[in-house]
Amino acid sequence: MKKHILTLLALPFAAFLVCTLPSCEKRQGPAEEIGEAIDDATDSRPAEGVKDAVEDATDTVKDAVN
Repeated sequence: MKKHILTLLALPFAAFLVCTLPSCEKRQGPAEEIGEAIDDATDSRPAEGVKDAVEDATDTVKDAVN
């Protein structure tokens, strides 16, 4: 009986997490955007070429979706 009660309590909680967690999006503030622009300008990040290619692809997908 206790197992069924635990299951009945866990299912709504799991459904809540499944519905809410994907909607959490990390948004960058103005300081982070400026810092990223400085990093891009100075090429001070490791594997800069790969990261730039991924950022460009991400921006292209975001533009296509919106």
